[in-house]
Amino acid sequence: MVRELSWQWHILILLQIVSLSFQLNHEFVPEREDLFSDCTDKPGFQNIDKIADLSQFVRKRNKNGGIDIHGNITMKWDVQPSDRVSVEVGILKLEKGTWKPTVFKGVDKDFCKSFYDKNTIYYPHSTEHVINKEEVKDKCVNIPGTVLIVEPFQLKILINYAVPLTPGRHKALIIYTAFDKANVKRPNEICMEIIGDIVKG
Repeated sequence: MVRELSWQWHILILLQIVSLSFQLNHEFVPEREDLFSDCTDKPGFQNIDKIADLSQFVRKRNKNGGIDIHGNITMKWDVQPSDRVSVEVGILKLEKGTWKPTVFKGVDKDFCKSFYDKNTIYYPHSTEHVINKEEVKDKCVNIPGTVLIVEPFQLKILINYAVPLTPGRHKALIIYTAFDKANVKRPNEICMEIIGDIVKG
C-alpha cells in the first residue's frame, strides 16, 4: 500500500502474518505467477485492471518456488482523491468443491492512513520495496496517475503456527471500496482473488 501498494499486496501480507517470531511450517504457493484472478462469485464488481495498470509490473516464479517481483504500478481507479478507501480481506478454503470461509477475515476502513507506517506488519513485504515512496507518500489508490516504482525482491509467502490455516487449496479475496465525502459508497468496487495451495514446508 504505498498506500497504493497495499491494494495488491494487502492479502499477501495478511497471509504472511508470518515470520515474526514463530517457527514457520507451511507455505502458500500461488497458482498463478501473476498472482491475481477475477472474483468468480462477485458479479458487478470490477477487476484489478480497473484499479491499476500492471503492464510494467513483473511477477515471475523462480526455481525456489517464490515469485520475483519488480517494475512499475500505475494507479487508474476512477474515484475521487478525497474518497475514503476501505479494504476487506478474507481467506476461503476449498472443501468438497465448495469455497468455505475461514476465521481469517479483516477490514481496514481507512487503509490509506497507515500504509507508510514502518511499524505495520506488512511494511517489510510491500512499502519497503517502493523506491520512490518519498515522492508518492501523500497519494493513494484513489489518485490516478500515481506511479509506484518497485525494486526487485522475492515474494515467498510463509505461514506460521499462529495462523489458523491448514494445508489445502485456498483463495484470498480482497475488495476495495471507495466512499465519497458524504460517506456514500461508490459503485465501482474492486474485487480480486489470489488462489493457491498451502503446503507443508
